[in-house]
Amino acid sequence: MVALFVILFLLKLVVDLNFLKLQVNKKFILYNIYTLILGSIIIFACTNFSSRVSFSLLDKGLVLIIYLLLMLVICNYRDIKKLKNKSIFNKYLFVIIFALVISGILEITICNFKFFTSINYHPVIYKQDKLKEGQCFKNCYEIDNINKEVKNVYIDVSPLDNFSINIKATDAGNALYFSLPSREINPKIIIARYINLNLSGKSKKLYFELDNANMEIKEVILNAKVPLCFNSARCLIITFIIFFIYLFKSNSYLFKRKLLASSSKKTIILLLIAFNIAIFAIMLNRNLHTFYNDYDYYNQITESIKNKKVTIEDENNSEKILSKMTNPYDSHLREKTIGNKTHYLWDAAFYKGKYYVYFGVVPAILFYLPVNLLLHINLNTAFLIFLCTAATICLMTLLLYKLIKYKYKNCSIGMFILLDLLLVYCTGLEHMVKVPEIYCVPIISGLMFTFLGLNIMSSILTSKRFLKTKMVFGSLSLALVAGCRPQLLLGSFLLIPLLFTFYKQNKENLTKKDYVKYLLCLLIPYLVVAILLMYYNYIRFASPFDFGANYNLTINDMTVRGFKLGRIPLGIFVYLFNPITFQNIFPYLTESNLVTNYMGITVYETVYGGLLTTTLIYFISLFLPKFKKIINSKTLYPSCVIMLISAFIIMIADIEMAGILARYLTDFTWLFGLVTVIILLAIENKEFKYKDYFHKVVVILIIIALIYQFFYLFCSSYNYFKDNNLGFWLYFKYLIEFWL
Repeated sequence: MVALFVILFLLKLVVDLNFLKLQVNKKFILYNIYTLILGSIIIFACTNFSSRVSFSLLDKGLVLIIYLLLMLVICNYRDIKKLKNKSIFNKYLFVIIFALVISGILEITICNFKFFTSINYHPVIYKQDKLKEGQCFKNCYEIDNINKEVKNVYIDVSPLDNFSINIKATDAGNALYFSLPSREINPKIIIARYINLNLSGKSKKLYFELDNANMEIKEVILNAKVPLCFNSARCLIITFIIFFIYLFKSNSYLFKRKLLASSSKKTIILLLIAFNIAIFAIMLNRNLHTFYNDYDYYNQITESIKNKKVTIEDENNSEKILSKMTNPYDSHLREKTIGNKTHYLWDAAFYKGKYYVYFGVVPAILFYLPVNLLLHINLNTAFLIFLCTAATICLMTLLLYKLIKYKYKNCSIGMFILLDLLLVYCTGLEHMVKVPEIYCVPIISGLMFTFLGLNIMSSILTSKRFLKTKMVFGSLSLALVAGCRPQLLLGSFLLIPLLFTFYKQNKENLTKKDYVKYLLCLLIPYLVVAILLMYYNYIRFASPFDFGANYNLTINDMTVRGFKLGRIPLGIFVYLFNPITFQNIFPYLTESNLVTNYMGITVYETVYGGLLTTTLIYFISLFLPKFKKIINSKTLYPSCVIMLISAFIIMIADIEMAGILARYLTDFTWLFGLVTVIILLAIENKEFKYKDYFHKVVVILIIIALIYQFFYLFCSSYNYFKDNNLGFWLYFKYLIEFWL
C-alpha cells in the first residue's frame, strides 16, 4: 500500500504542476506535507488495524485516489474553479472528480454505518466446540445461556460457499424460540457475515440452521465489531449516477448543443455504442452468469443439414412410443404414456413419426453451419445471442442517427443519448442476454436483420449511390426475417412509405424502365427466400406455408389451439398494462400472478409488469394521432401508423399462437419504442416556451424505465442470475442493501 500511495502521490504532483499549473510556493509545499502526513495515517490505520478494516487492493487504490482528490479540492478549490470555466472538458472532468469525492465520503460514512454503530460493542466469541448441535439435523447449532442483549451475529463457515441461514431467537418478550427471516449469504462478501438483529432486551438462546449439508459453522461472534469496508463498485456506480444526473440536468450543455452541429458526433456515437455493448457483455460474462441450456436443437439441425436431412433424432428412440399414441400432442396423455420409460424431445416438432426443429432455419444456415464446417465445433448459443444483440445495438443507434439526419436536425446531443438508451435497454434486448437460450435465437436474429434492412433501405433517401445494391441487400435482409421469426416480417411494411418517398424524390429523374429495375431489386430477394423457405416447409410438413410450430411437443396441444377471441383482451392487458408488483426486499420486483376468468387453457409464463407500466414513456405512442402535425412527415407519420398497427398484430398473433411469455415482448416492444422516439424527436425539433420542462419529464421517465430494467435483471424466475450465479446476485444484493 505504501508503494501504491507513493506512485499516486507522484502522479498528483504531475497533475498539480502540469494541469492545474500550481506554483511551487509555501502554500504548495504545506499542502503536500499535509497530504503526506494524513496519507501516512490512513496507510498506518489500514496496515495495523487490519481486523477492523477490510479493503481489497482495488479498494485501497480507490480510497487513496479519492483521498488525494479530496485534498486537491480542499486546498486548491479556487484554482480548480478558474480552470473549470475554461472549457467544457475541464468542466466535466471536475464534475467527475467532485462526484468521486462525494461518493467516496458516502461510502466511508453512510454505507458503513454498521462499523460506527458497533464500535462500542463487546464481542462474545463461540468456537465450534462451544456450539451445541441442534436436534433437527447435522447443520443445526444452538447457543444457550447467553443472557445478553444481542445486537448482531458474525457467522464463520467452512468451506466458503453460498448458503442460506435461518436464525431462531429468544428475547425479553419471547421465552420460546421465534423465527427470524431467512438470510442468503455469500461468505466471500465480508459484510454479509455480520447479521444485524433487532431483538427486545436480553436473549437467552440462539438457534442456527444452515441449508448447505456440506457446510459447518466454525465460529459465532455475538455483538461483533463490524470492520470498515469499502465497496469500489458501489462507489463508482454512485459516481456515475451523480455524473449522469449532472449531465442531464435542466439547461445542460448536452441539450443546448445540436448533435449534427457537433464536430464530435462520430466520437459520441462510437462511445455510446461501445458503452452499451460493454454493459451487455458484462451481463453475459461467463464468470458472472453461467447459463446451462438443456436444448441444443440448432446444433442438431446443423448436423442434420450437413448430412442432407431435415429431421433430428432422439437417442432414446422416443419416436416409436409417440408414434403409437393416438394423440402425442396431448401433454397429460403423453406424460402418462411415457412416464419414466424414456425422455422425449421437449419443444421439438413431431410429425408423422419424425422429430423436426420448428425454429427459424436461417440462423442455422448463416451462423451455426459455417462455424461447424470451418472450425469443426458447435457454435455456443449464448455467444451467438450476444453477437446478434451487439449488432442490433449498433444498428439501432445508426438508425436513430439517420432519423435525426433525415428529418430532425435540431436534435440535441442529450436527447440523442437518452433516446438511444431507451431503445437499447427498453426494447427487450436485455431479456435476450439475461436468458440466452435457443428460444431467443430466432427473435434476436430476426430483430437484427430487421434493423439491418431498415438501415440499408433508409439510406436510399439520403444518398443516391449504389441504389440497386442497397435495395437488393436491404430487401434480402428484411426477407431473411421470415426464416428467423415470421411475425417480425411485418417490419417489411415500413418499405411502403419509404419507397413512396423515394418515388416522389426521383419521379422527374427516373424512367419507367428504371422503376422496373428497382422493383425487381426489391422483389427478387423476397421471392428467392420465400421459395427456399416454402420448399423447406414442404419437404418437412407437406405444406409450403407450414413452419411446424403447431406440431410442437409442449404443455398444450397446438394442433387444436385455434383462434379464440377470449384470449386477446387478457393477453393485451398482461403484455401492456399489467401492474408492477413490488416487494420490500432485493430485487424489489416480484412476479405478477395471472388471475383470469377465461375458461380455457391459458399458456402463461412469469412477467414482471406490462410494457407500458414498466416503461411509462411508451404511453405517448398510443396518442400518435395527436402528434401528426408535430411529426409533419409523409414518410415518418405513416411509418408510425404502420408500426403501431404491426405491434398489435404481432401481439395478438403471439397471444393466439403461443400465449403470454416474457421473451415475446421483444417481438413488438421495438415498434412502440420507435414510435415513441419519432414523437419525441419531433417535439425536440420544435422551439417552444416549456422545452426545459419537456427535457426534465423525458429524463425522469427514461431514468425510471432504466431503474426498472436494472432491477429486472436480478428477478429470480427461470434461469436468471440468482439461479445461475448466486454469488453475483448476492454481491449486488449487499451492494444495494448495505444496511443488512
